Amino acid sequence: MVTRLQLLLLLFCAIFVVRAQDIDSTYIAIQKKLDTATTKESRLELLLQIGDYLLEKDIYKAQDYFKKAQSLVNEDDFANKAKVFKFLGSAAHRQGDYSETLMYYMKSKDFYEKIHDTANVANILLKEGMVYKQSRENNKAIKKYKECIRLAKKINDSSLIGRSYLTMGGSYRRLRKLDSSFYYYNKAMAIFKSLKNEVKISNVRNDLAIIYGFQKRYDKALETHLNNLDFVKKNHGKTNLAVTYFNIAYSYFKLKDYKTSLIYLDSSHTVAKNGGFKQRLSRIADVRSRVYAEMQDFEKAYEYQIIFKKYSDTIFDLKKQKQLKELELKNTFNKEKKELEVVANEKEMKSRLYLMLFVLILVFGSTIGFLVWRDYKARTQIVKSKYEKEKLKKEVLSQKVKASETELKHLIADNTMRLEFIKQLSKQIKQDKDSSESKSVQEYANLLLLKLQQQITTENKLSLLQDKINAVNQEFDKHIINLYPNLTKTEREVCSLLRLNLSIKEIASIRNSSIDSIKALRYRIRKKMEVPKQQELESFIQNLFA
Repeated sequence: MVTRLQLLLLLFCAIFVVRAQDIDSTYIAIQKKLDTATTKESRLELLLQIGDYLLEKDIYKAQDYFKKAQSLVNEDDFANKAKVFKFLGSAAHRQGDYSETLMYYMKSKDFYEKIHDTANVANILLKEGMVYKQSRENNKAIKKYKECIRLAKKINDSSLIGRSYLTMGGSYRRLRKLDSSFYYYNKAMAIFKSLKNEVKISNVRNDLAIIYGFQKRYDKALETHLNNLDFVKKNHGKTNLAVTYFNIAYSYFKLKDYKTSLIYLDSSHTVAKNGGFKQRLSRIADVRSRVYAEMQDFEKAYEYQIIFKKYSDTIFDLKKQKQLKELELKNTFNKEKKELEVVANEKEMKSRLYLMLFVLILVFGSTIGFLVWRDYKARTQIVKSKYEKEKLKKEVLSQKVKASETELKHLIADNTMRLEFIKQLSKQIKQDKDSSESKSVQEYANLLLLKLQQQITTENKLSLLQDKINAVNQEFDKHIINLYPNLTKTEREVCSLLRLNLSIKEIASIRNSSIDSIKALRYRIRKKMEVPKQQELESFIQNLFA
C-alpha cells in the first residue's frame, strides 16, 4: 500500500508541475499584452482575461486582477460593471464567502437587467442557486434554478437549461428527494448527450455516483468515480478534480478501506488548498476526522475535527448567516421596490394617458363645437343674406309695381286723350268727306275713318279693362286677404289678373315685367295657397268666389 501511495503522489506532483509550467507561460503571455496595452478598454479586457484564467489556479491573484479591472470601469458602463461583479462573485464563491458572493452576483444581475441581457441574467440566477445550495438553503436554490430555466427557455439556451437541471438534481439529492434528483439528472444527461458535451456528461455521472452512495451502493459509486477520474483530470478544472478525489475517498471510507481513503483525501486537500476552496477543505477535514476515529486514532480524529470546525465556522458562522439573510431581505426589498415602481409608473402612465385622452376629447369636442358654430353662423348668414336679397327683391318689385301703376295711369290718361283726339279727328274727316266732291278723296277718307274706328274700339277695350280690374279688385282683394293673409300686394294683384283668365304674357305686358318674373310669382302663389298639383292656378282662384 505504501508503494501505491508513493506512486499516486508522484503522479499527482508530475501533473501539477506540468500544469504549473503551462500556467506560467500563458500568464506571462497575457501579462506582456497587458504591459503594452495603450487604451483603457484594452487594459480592462486583459485584466479580466488574466483574472478569469487564474480563477482555477490562484484565486487570490485572480481577485486582485478583478479589483484592478473594477477601478477602470466607467460609471455608465453597465456591461463591464456587470461583468466585473460576476467575476468578483466567482472569486468570493471559490473562497467560501457566500454573503459576499451573493452581494456581487446581485449587483451583476441588476446591471445585466438594466441592459436587458437575458442570457447573463439567467446565468447569474444559476450561480445564485449554487450559492444557496452550498449554504444548505436548497429550497431557495431550486427556486433560482427554475427562474433560470424559465429565462433560458425564452432564449433557447439548451446548455444553460441542462446545467440548471444538473444543479437542481444536486439540490434535490441534498434534500434526500432521490426520485426528483434522478429525474433532473436524467433530463440534464439527455440535453448534454444531444449537445455532445462530454465535460457536462462527466459531471452528471459524478453526481449520479453520489446518489449511489446515498443508496449505500458504494461499489457502484466508486466504480463510476474511478472510471471518470482520468477524464476529469484532462478536461475539468481544480474544483471538479478536488470534488472527484473527495468522492472517491468517501466511497473508500464507506467500504472501510481507510488507508486508500486517506490517500485520496490528501489529493483532494492539495487541490482544494491550492485553489483556496474553503468549503471543500472543511468537508475533507470532517471525513478525515471520521476516518481516524474509525482507525482508533482519536488524537488525529480530534485534531481534524478542530480543523473542520475552524473552516466550518469561517463559512457558516452566525455573522455570515446574518449577512446572508440581510442580503436576501435587501434583494427582496429591492424586488418589491422595483415592482412598486413598475406599478407606480404604470399608474402614472395611465394617468397621463387619461389626461391626454381628456385633452384630446376636449380639443376634439372644441373643434367640433367650433365647426358646428361656424357652420351655424354660415347658415345663419346665408339665410340672412337670402332674406335681405328677398327683401330687396320685394322692395324692387314693389317699386316696379308702383311705377307700373303710375305708367298705367299715365297710359290710361294718354289713352283717354288720344281717344278724344281720334274722335274729334274722325268727326272732322267725316265732315270734310261729306263736303268734298272728289270720289278718290271720299274713298281715302272712308279708309281712314275705318282705321280710326278700329283704334277707338281698341282704346275703349283698354279703358273698359282697367275699369273692370278696378271694380273687381276692390272686393277680390278684401276676400283674398282674409283667406291668405301671407300673400303680398304684388301676389294679390297677379291673382286678380289670373282670375280674369289672362295669359302670362298679357300679365307681364300689363305689369311691365318679364315673363320669368310672372312665372316665379305664380310658383310662390301656388305654394302659399297650397294649390293641388293636378289643378290649374287660374281655375283654383276663380273657384274661390264660386
